[in-house]
Amino acid sequence: MDNRDNKPSVFGQSLRLQDGDLRFANQELDMVVGRDNLMQSLRAMIDTPFGSDIFNVNYGFDTLAILSGQTTLGQTKDLIRLNIVKSLSQDNRIREIQDVIFDDDPRYLATLTPSAIADLRQQHIFPRRWQATVVLATVPEGDVTLQLQGTGLKA
Repeated sequence: MDNRDNKPSVFGQSLRLQDGDLRFANQELDMVVGRDNLMQSLRAMIDTPFGSDIFNVNYGFDTLAILSGQTTLGQTKDLIRLNIVKSLSQDNRIREIQDVIFDDDPRYLATLTPSAIADLRQQHIFPRRWQATVVLATVPEGDVTLQLQGTGLKA
């Protein structure tokens, strides 16, 4: 997001990450600003194992809790949903988590083209992967959707 008017965004700014690494532009560290910064930070939180940040042991996504028990697919998805809500609720830019929709939910599928549905079915060959859309209400800029994915589903 371009911030040419130099007006600070309520979503802040940070260094841009690409596949977990810092990104450079014109031989300088690239910055991410505004809503893009919010999205990057929320994805980073979900990609970080819970308790692995020595400066904030309550930060991250608890994949171990999801994988450690004997659960059905529905129970596993409930655990993922609960952990998404628990993790993202820590960010003070999030006012409300309105919905978590998994990629096998008819509401999710209704938004896709036939070719996108075919691609999604191809991805489901790897049954331990999950993908979800999270609908968030932010402070104060309104609703955003966040695409998340990870491992942890049991067939």
